[in-house]
Amino acid sequence: MRELNKAAQLAVVDCETTGLGKHDRIVEIAVVKLDPVTWETTDEYDTLINPERDVGPVGVHGITATMVEAAPVFGEVAFALSRRLHGSVLVAHNLSFDTRMLRQEFDRLGIDLDVGAGLCTLRATREKLIAACQRHGILLDSQHRALADARATATLARKVLDDEPEYHSIAPAAFGRVRHRPGIRTLRRETLDAGVSEMARVVSLCRYPSSDEKLLQYLDALDWVLDDNHIDEQEHAAIAELASILGISSRQREQAHRAYLRSIIAAVERDGIVTESERALVSGIADNLGIADVPIPEVTDLPQASGLQAGMRVCFTGSAVIQGVAVARDYLEMSAAQAGMQPVASVTKKNCDVLVAADSSSQSGKARTARKYGIPVLSAEEFLSAVGMTSV
Repeated sequence: MRELNKAAQLAVVDCETTGLGKHDRIVEIAVVKLDPVTWETTDEYDTLINPERDVGPVGVHGITATMVEAAPVFGEVAFALSRRLHGSVLVAHNLSFDTRMLRQEFDRLGIDLDVGAGLCTLRATREKLIAACQRHGILLDSQHRALADARATATLARKVLDDEPEYHSIAPAAFGRVRHRPGIRTLRRETLDAGVSEMARVVSLCRYPSSDEKLLQYLDALDWVLDDNHIDEQEHAAIAELASILGISSRQREQAHRAYLRSIIAAVERDGIVTESERALVSGIADNLGIADVPIPEVTDLPQASGLQAGMRVCFTGSAVIQGVAVARDYLEMSAAQAGMQPVASVTKKNCDVLVAADSSSQSGKARTARKYGIPVLSAEEFLSAVGMTSV
């Protein structure tokens, strides 16, 4: 296999988004770094991202509002992403889409991004990712999950890009100044699914370009072991050993732990609502880190929609998926009408009694307006159950 310029690593990128437009946001991103000589994987990074709006087509990417409510916003991961992408040749399956979404996100932060001249496996194969993977015998069992797609694209790239004409005219991505944010924090989808922290991740630290990033490396490792909201004895010993190897003092560790906890608290308070699960998350992290003197936010007292009644005016927002089945808004509105309720098109203080969203944690514009006016927000599943429509 032909070697790349050794100074230009490959960074395989995949984004899951709220949609395709200029106002849409990234809800999950993964980066798989490849060695420029061997094309072997040297680093992986992935996280869910709170888009600060409705999460978009849940039926496509499977990401709900509840899953991202405590995830970092893009600005909180911009530094970590820029470190991995700067000076690397970008690779993606539909490169123009992923680079456009990345540029839009960095533009919102006022950060210049030159995406360079990357490599596109879609252009090389002329097939959808799943079809190209099947043709080349590549396993892809979790399509539309950023890390799974990025890993599959990396494997595909090894097979199909070597002879591409574009291969000879590549150029690495370059960023303008990105403000250093020392509090690395991610929320990986696989931990929400499996609830398991992999000890191997502690030692699989990403390869930073200089030796003065010791605290950054420690925070990255801490983030990995806290993915399941639990640090067992083995993990405690591992990160303590890592701190010793990196020359991080006990005081620096304590400060890092507090910064990490405060970043979680800031995340759960971002939308003005603290749920029971979010409070449990914060409390669990504080316990694991041995921090007892940082105030834990109380659960927000939200208006309840107990006793749905005929005559109530109900507004619907977002696309709902219940037990893997997409639920059309027409079906929800019909269910409301059959229960004697009046579907309405918008959320206003005087003309809406209940908002039904795909997820009760929705951050859509309608959901924010409803909370502002004290209007209860129900999930589609809760609504259908309340009106006696338990199946779709």
